[in-house]
Amino acid sequence: MDTRRLRLLRLGLLGLLVLWFLSPSQWRYAVPLWLPFAVALLLELQFFVGGLRSGTSSASARSRAPQARDVEEFGWGDDEPPEEHEDEFWQSAPVPRRRRDRRTVRHVVESAAVLAVVGLVVWAIGGGGGWSSLDGRTQTTFERELSRDTRAIAKHPVRVRCDTSGRHVGVVQEADGRAEIGGRNAWLTPAICYRLYRATRDRDASSFSATGRAIAVLAHDAWHLRGVADEGVTNCYAFQSGVGLGVRLGLSPKTAAAMMRQQLADNPIDASGDSRYLVPSGCENGGRYDLDPRSERFP
Repeated sequence: MDTRRLRLLRLGLLGLLVLWFLSPSQWRYAVPLWLPFAVALLLELQFFVGGLRSGTSSASARSRAPQARDVEEFGWGDDEPPEEHEDEFWQSAPVPRRRRDRRTVRHVVESAAVLAVVGLVVWAIGGGGGWSSLDGRTQTTFERELSRDTRAIAKHPVRVRCDTSGRHVGVVQEADGRAEIGGRNAWLTPAICYRLYRATRDRDASSFSATGRAIAVLAHDAWHLRGVADEGVTNCYAFQSGVGLGVRLGLSPKTAAAMMRQQLADNPIDASGDSRYLVPSGCENGGRYDLDPRSERFP
């Protein structure tokens, strides 16, 4: 691979890392953290090993004796050398030694620099925040708390897990959460888990819409675990139960209610791509799907 193509590939890899860093957190979790670094490492190793192999083959083909081309162009070939030579020929200055080729050293330095930059970007993405920045014990403890809060809606023991593997939820599945209908298992994307964690631990509701969305997703899955299969009805119930869920997470009743009202108002837009998630008629104060018709508050 020539140097120009290699440098273009390097620039392309760094560009993809920048786009990844600026992309939504759900997209970043869909791509394993080690993948970009592994691609960069394989690229540099391929180039380095290829350079060594070409250098070795070239060295083996060279010798200190005059090459055939030199003999043909400057030597006497099969003829005998003349007996007399000009004095200038024998007294001329020796041919200067060729400087040692330093391309290999330069390529090693370039490869090390590229790997260092890629490693720094990967470290910044992985260590700068998000669910992956929490230690394993903290993650496990918080998953148990989410399971406990979800059980209050599902009415039976459940287990909520933050799916870092992307096998159940994420960009590929086009879902922020998934739950077994009437079952015991639910999965959330790491981005949803981290937003709930921030709301609980740091009392951080600065991202009003994102926090409300995360609470609605958890409440939605809780109603699936309870046995409700219809997506629109599940959303209607989730927006109402999300108020109490938000309070259990540490939000004030006023803030939690405002978040769920926004989620209900945004439902027609959010469900525009899939009408199954549109709340049905009767999802209103005193309507068919009002969980507390005696209350004037909805949700």
